[in-house]
Amino acid sequence: MRRFALVVTTAVAALAFSSCSQAGVSAADAYKIGCPAVDSALGGGTIVNKVSVTGLKALRDSNQLGPEAQAWLVAVIQTLESSKPEDMPAEAKKLIVDGCQQNGYELQNIGA
Repeated sequence: MRRFALVVTTAVAALAFSSCSQAGVSAADAYKIGCPAVDSALGGGTIVNKVSVTGLKALRDSNQLGPEAQAWLVAVIQTLESSKPEDMPAEAKKLIVDGCQQNGYELQNIGA
């Protein structure tokens, strides 16, 4: 049930985010959507990935991010679009894990 709630919450956030991506969203919004989406993808979820990717791409293309957040966002998008997100390169994995931790989200489904 908790996992279903996470997926639904992420989907709603992504939909809201993608519809207001030009309304002054911050880099923190990317982490609020991207971290749960990656966690869901690595846990076997696929429903929310396409919705999340749409919102994350809108933010990526908005020119509102600094270089560090932009690099993190690119790694997340590539992971979400991958047919095997669990096989992400070590560099992308470290970038994603570090970014999520620094923004208060502990990933539950990423292996060491």
